[in-house]
Amino acid sequence: MKELRVLMLVWLMLPWGISVQALTLPPLPVNEAFRTVMIDGEDLAMALGLPLQQLSLAAMIDDAFEPVPFQIDHYNADGAPYFSGWDVPMAGKAGVLNASDKLLFVFKDAGPRLPPRTPTDGVVLAEISLQDSQGNTRYVYLLRNARLRSEEQYVRYSAEMGLVETDFYSLRYREGNHLLWDDIQFPGFVGESPLDSMKLNVVGGAGGPLVRMTFDNDDMVARPEGAIIGPIRTTTQAEFEVYLVGVPLITLSLQIHHYPRAVIYDVRGEMPRLLRSVVYDPKVSMVLDFNNLLGAEVMTAADPTATIVVDGQVSDDEAGMLQNPLDPQQDRTWIRITSKRNLDTLSFLDYVGGFDEPLSLVLLDDAQANAAGERFPGHLPSLGYRVEQLPQSGPMGMVVSIYFSESFAGDSAQLAQAIRTQPEIRVRSCSHGVTPCAATVSR
Repeated sequence: MKELRVLMLVWLMLPWGISVQALTLPPLPVNEAFRTVMIDGEDLAMALGLPLQQLSLAAMIDDAFEPVPFQIDHYNADGAPYFSGWDVPMAGKAGVLNASDKLLFVFKDAGPRLPPRTPTDGVVLAEISLQDSQGNTRYVYLLRNARLRSEEQYVRYSAEMGLVETDFYSLRYREGNHLLWDDIQFPGFVGESPLDSMKLNVVGGAGGPLVRMTFDNDDMVARPEGAIIGPIRTTTQAEFEVYLVGVPLITLSLQIHHYPRAVIYDVRGEMPRLLRSVVYDPKVSMVLDFNNLLGAEVMTAADPTATIVVDGQVSDDEAGMLQNPLDPQQDRTWIRITSKRNLDTLSFLDYVGGFDEPLSLVLLDDAQANAAGERFPGHLPSLGYRVEQLPQSGPMGMVVSIYFSESFAGDSAQLAQAIRTQPEIRVRSCSHGVTPCAATVSR
């Protein structure tokens, strides 16, 4: 009798195209599971022009068709999330899906394929399939006029408190200045707070090469001016100013993106001639200062074959690594630190807007050193980037991305490529809400 029931189950599954494999998808590796998937609006042709409030996302979860967290963000003409009141206009029309918009969701929420004739809440507009690193195909579905929405928030943000919380980290900014961290916590980390501060510095001559001047976090303010609060990503728009004796020397646009396991800083603006006339040969550095990570291992794209062990002293290997440049054009800017205490970080720097200047590594392993804006003594270690020169004028743009994990395993170069590569995505239009969906309409 048991064998008969099994045969009947297989027979019932075959007409509807349901596979046993689809019902038993293996869990994704954690670093892949929390990857944010982004799909351009232009790839969702069947939904272009529809009101955003009519659209939602769902997937098969535990044999039921359930809503999953998602968001759709408008973008501006420069390819960044749109904020009203800023100089860069929206690339499309407010309130409806535009080709320039982006649909965001978390990879782990994609599930087995929707069986035919499964009751759905709303009309199925599109089937979105994704190929994971293990060769399995996973699916989410774009719906119209569904009544239900997922209430899960992967990122939680309070603009009043300057507090960002995810299941992996929490970060509280200084009131009125989002360059300064009052506190950052990683609940799974073994030990005291592993990250001290994020530091920006501008160093140059005072009108010439003989007298040097330094602008640090005490001379810079990033005032939050607005936020896009979503369950997948929260973006804060800030006005970023560098002051010279209380007078703004340069004003830039800063967007800070918070993801479930990442923080991304996007700085863009015009290089004013005043800055280049006042500061001779300026160099800009962006550095993460870690706290007491003795024994941690550091690997960088400057020398992928070398591994540095944090011990509070400058070694010959560290000095040699600093001699090698980084290369944003070849995507060789990654910096990896393995704490061995349930926290690894992987960071990148990218240039945007035609900006292309020499870039080098910053690596300080010094138990005695201190600098402005730090909460804990020592650089154990400090890691980051230094732009070796700035243009005389014109646009400049830099994006620093910091990813977090309990453990980043495997080859560093391959890991760096994988973490920033979107899965293979295919979008199929579901004509009149009929599934399985028909023609492929995008990549």
